[in-house]
Amino acid sequence: MPETLVLLADIGATNARFQIGLGSKLVGELMLLPTADFEDVHSLLQVVASWVTDQGFELSRFDHGLFAVAGPTQASGTIEVTNTGLVFSPQDGEQVLGFAVYLVNDFYAQAWAVPNFTDLHSLGGGLGGGQPRVGVKALLGPGTGLGMATLVPRIHQQNNIVSWQVLASEGGHADLAPGSHLEIELWSLLSQAHGHVSWETVLCGSGLRNLYSVMCTTWGTSSQPLSAADIVDLGRDMEDPVCHQTLETFCGMLGSAAGNLALTVGAVGGIYIGGGIVPRMLEFIDASPFRRRFEERGLLADYAKEIPSYVVLDENPGLMGALQCSLNLDRLNQKPR
Repeated sequence: MPETLVLLADIGATNARFQIGLGSKLVGELMLLPTADFEDVHSLLQVVASWVTDQGFELSRFDHGLFAVAGPTQASGTIEVTNTGLVFSPQDGEQVLGFAVYLVNDFYAQAWAVPNFTDLHSLGGGLGGGQPRVGVKALLGPGTGLGMATLVPRIHQQNNIVSWQVLASEGGHADLAPGSHLEIELWSLLSQAHGHVSWETVLCGSGLRNLYSVMCTTWGTSSQPLSAADIVDLGRDMEDPVCHQTLETFCGMLGSAAGNLALTVGAVGGIYIGGGIVPRMLEFIDASPFRRRFEERGLLADYAKEIPSYVVLDENPGLMGALQCSLNLDRLNQKPR
């Protein structure tokens, strides 16, 4: 039987990545498109269709597409990319590509790849040299937004994991909980500017800029037009004291958010940090308040200390997740058997 050919996508508010899946492998070249360059989905998919044929593949050979999109899945099956307004529907693939396209939340898809990640940077915790116990795993990632998802094992006798079930989440939009007097002051300023203050208000690219802006206010200095990358570079290398404290605070808040998620879902199998921001600052986060804040759980501090935490460094984890999600379509009840 020939291996199934599928079109995979990892679509965020900044970039859309596409690659072809053949059986259980990613093949061919990766295509990267700036999401903001497209006013509608059909124009984007027309570019994708040309790219597929340029690689020597006929669209008629594809079994289906699996698009992981940064936004919550609506009851209608559509997904609107958060912060852009670009709306994907299941009908788009049929109309432009000629085959069915299945839509899932981007971190829901990426969580399917967690057991396959091999390039991990340990942030501490765990038993036996940081090895996780068999159990629930959770993924969160500050990037353009703050994604979250949970991976639940189905365990048979002798702790053998035979399959996984992924639970989608929009926990990044849950209320931010300040963890210090400084963070209370920052929260107050953020509330005046944004109304509802969620974890994503500070734990993403635009959130890092929000945090820098209110940090400047507490310092009594004017904020500069810095990008998230600028703040990371200046803070990581201690070239700017406000950026340095912004980054310290960002890491502490990320530790709190990760610890909250770990307790909420019982993630004794480990917490995995994805997204594009944290891999740029590994040495900094190692020395930051991240792990201390993760473990500051009051009566459950000892419980939290046993939960390992990692930064995901695998290349294109979103596409890895889209591939694994595609391979599990039957189990997800999205594709007829």
